[in-house]
Amino acid sequence: MIWIIGNLGMLGQDLSREFSEAGIDFIGTDKEVSILEPEVMKDFAFGKDISFIINCSAYTAVDKAEEDQETAYLINKNGVENIARVAASLDVPLLLISTDYVFDGSSSMPLDEDAPTGPVGVYGASKLVGEDVVRKICNKHFIIRTAWLYGQYGPNFVYTMVGLMNRLETLKVVDDQIGSPTWTRDLTGLIKKIVIDNSTSFGTYHLSGEGECSWHGFASEIYTLGRASGLIESDCALNPCTSDEFPTAAKRPAFSLLNKNKVRTVLGYDVPRWQDSLNTFMKGIGKDDIL
Repeated sequence: MIWIIGNLGMLGQDLSREFSEAGIDFIGTDKEVSILEPEVMKDFAFGKDISFIINCSAYTAVDKAEEDQETAYLINKNGVENIARVAASLDVPLLLISTDYVFDGSSSMPLDEDAPTGPVGVYGASKLVGEDVVRKICNKHFIIRTAWLYGQYGPNFVYTMVGLMNRLETLKVVDDQIGSPTWTRDLTGLIKKIVIDNSTSFGTYHLSGEGECSWHGFASEIYTLGRASGLIESDCALNPCTSDEFPTAAKRPAFSLLNKNKVRTVLGYDVPRWQDSLNTFMKGIGKDDIL
């Protein structure tokens, strides 16, 4: 039995669907089994023959975290520690989703799993501490860092852009932050492979779409595909801008492109081009999903 924690979030819902389609036995929980209450978690896990725990829950409000550090650390550190202790007590693998925000953005080369970390904001710092907790407590762990995540079941950059492009004649998008988008279904595909393979290749991995772009480049591809599919019905001029022109409470890493060689060579997972994944995703959604 696989335990998916945070099954009602964007990634958790897609993972639940992926497992259902593959016939994988799982159980999902969200806020009704609080990761901040160790005894509640232990009671829930008792007697269920749990063989693997996947944590899809997290505090992901990047800007809000700057003024709400306590909650960010409660969820991304304390909550993760509680999950890790349950996994260790059951002697089962734990899979944690982490982020490119653990890096400082100063690199000019795709980032390996052992590249120096140095988060520039509270969100990234809280996620990095969560990683360290898992490494300390659970020998059997997978930590998957991902970036620029979007999917069907929740607010994300794709939905936001399509909505704005349908309402505005011009739109500024940041062009000096480099990375690569990740479709939730590509990430859940990797998780499913780890589970089905009963992998013991524990450690830290990077997974995002193959290739690279800026947020402006991502938005431009969304616009092209949206116009072609009818999701975007009006003309909208996309203008590049700098991060300084679009100030946010939290600083973003300027360069957070993840190197996916390890996930290919060690886990045997073929990473799709980000443009191909975005195309497939946008063909499968309708206006009701966005509105």
